[in-house]
Amino acid sequence: RTPLSTDHVPSHRRLVFAGLRWNREGAIMLASAGGRGLCARCHISNERKSGRVGLRRTAPSSPARARRLLGPIRANLPSSGNPSSPSSKSKSQQPQSKTMGVIKPKQQQGSVVAEDAELSTTFSRRDLVELRRACLLAHSTKGEVAPFPFAGCVLVSRKGKVKAETFQHASGTTPAEIQALAIAAPKACKGGTLYLNMEPAHALGQEASVEGIAAAGVARVVLGMANPQPHLQGKATAALREAGVQVDCLSALVLNPELEEEGAASAVAVADRALALSREMAGAVVDTLEADALWTLKGCLETNEDLLHCVAKARPLCVLKYAMTIDGKTASVSGHSAWISGTDSRKRVYEQRAECDCVVVGGETVRSDNPKLTTRQQEGHVPTRVVISRTMNLPLDPTCNLWDTGVAPSLVITEKGVQPEAQRALQELGVEVVAFEKLSLAKVVDHLYDRGYMRVLWECGGMLAGPAIAAGVVNKVMCFVAPKVIGGDGAPSPVGDGLGLEKMSEALDVTDVRYEQVSQDVLATGYLPTSTSIFHVASEAYGKSANPVAGNGAASEAEEVTFYKAWRKYGMLSNFYCVDLDIGGRTWRSVEHYYQAMKFSGVGFAETTYVMDEIAAQVSAEEAARLGRSVQQTKPH
Repeated sequence: RTPLSTDHVPSHRRLVFAGLRWNREGAIMLASAGGRGLCARCHISNERKSGRVGLRRTAPSSPARARRLLGPIRANLPSSGNPSSPSSKSKSQQPQSKTMGVIKPKQQQGSVVAEDAELSTTFSRRDLVELRRACLLAHSTKGEVAPFPFAGCVLVSRKGKVKAETFQHASGTTPAEIQALAIAAPKACKGGTLYLNMEPAHALGQEASVEGIAAAGVARVVLGMANPQPHLQGKATAALREAGVQVDCLSALVLNPELEEEGAASAVAVADRALALSREMAGAVVDTLEADALWTLKGCLETNEDLLHCVAKARPLCVLKYAMTIDGKTASVSGHSAWISGTDSRKRVYEQRAECDCVVVGGETVRSDNPKLTTRQQEGHVPTRVVISRTMNLPLDPTCNLWDTGVAPSLVITEKGVQPEAQRALQELGVEVVAFEKLSLAKVVDHLYDRGYMRVLWECGGMLAGPAIAAGVVNKVMCFVAPKVIGGDGAPSPVGDGLGLEKMSEALDVTDVRYEQVSQDVLATGYLPTSTSIFHVASEAYGKSANPVAGNGAASEAEEVTFYKAWRKYGMLSNFYCVDLDIGGRTWRSVEHYYQAMKFSGVGFAETTYVMDEIAAQVSAEEAARLGRSVQQTKPH
């Protein structure tokens, strides 16, 4: 995506680019903000020179997007500020007032930022800028690989120079912080500051990050959020502090429910205040330090909102997407719906599909629309297409787009004993069929969670959307409103009779809503009461108690061990965890690489050698599996 010439690259980015081989693991990330042409580092460089860091008036066309990416900062920095020692007593480095850009814990009642005496945390404006940059880097492979805990890293020397910007390419690959330490010179690491949007892993054999940071002599690590997974939460922080590294965590400061006043506030109360302040800041450029910290934390949490929902709810994040006219119709009275939204809105939907593990529809959508539910991309992540049908009244014609499993995998979920001939016919077409004794949407979502899915996009009609909301399985809503009027009493609406509340007082509130202009359409995104806001989800996730690991890392007899996905607790046992294996005189990046390549071993075609080499060259196990399955589907013989 980026030309190999560095003539046009600003000097601060050449520090990462110069002398490195091009690779796909994020070692030379030159990404723009959100992939839309806005470079966060270049955007703030001029403000750094003038002592003003943050949001300029010449921000991108969407103010909400600009605040989300860069944060509403308009503060002066000391010219010789040192990010690795924000608490330095040097007058040239120690801010003298709030306008100099230091966020200090507050004690007054009602403040979102509570004092944490144990951490003694102090954040500078520079810290918040670099944390937001780490979030941007973490987004680099969204849509290219399956959802996983996204991580980005910025390494700053003790003189305040950015020495490396990295991100983790995919689940099980080299962590971002290890890449940053490998890129930078030893002198740059010693006494420097490492900025991570999320706490790294430190358990069950994944100690390389902490050991590498301590061995490199890094003086300070700034975390946007603690790792919410119970087996990882706080482990790396404690290990780093034990090794003499200063660790400051923004989420521990902002979402700390323990206030000094009598009657400690609950985690929910802290989340309520954070959401209230977030509402006050919506649509305005806010200059307070507390707001600056809150926006930065919100960006860190939203980067891994899939993971937070999985931990808090033990279910994937379920997003209901629909497009409707300005009078609230999703189709005409005849059922025709192509197209309500505009081209740019549909492109946004394709991007959302690529960022999800699966896309869910009902039988009615299959019968009426014959959708493809693909990302319309030649490369990148391919989500599973899921059809929920209690009656199995589905078209069995092989020309049905969803039964073309060479394009994307398909899964039908139904009840046992319902039209077994239809189930067998779909299985013969390569469609996976899962049947429950008694079908319910709660069981469907639990099953998707057990498969390791983190994010689910519901693109169903109102007949399934209503029951899904009523069952409490939908967490978030994405609504595209088109400037069109259809009318008609019989025209369908986004949510059918499955919900059907009788009083306005019973209406479900959609909270933490964002509005965005997408060409001629308006996109409204918000949380349903099952989640309320990203702050509430995070507070619930962090409230989960960690399950201690027995003995030397083995599971207790009563514990069920699952390790299908590399980001799970025992992910190192998964085929998808990248550990070099020397088998047959060749090095394979993971068990999955070897497994997929061996499908073509001994096949009497000249191109099989090329296919095996391509599989071996894939950066992540997921991409190796995707390539192997694709070739197997398109050329089964």
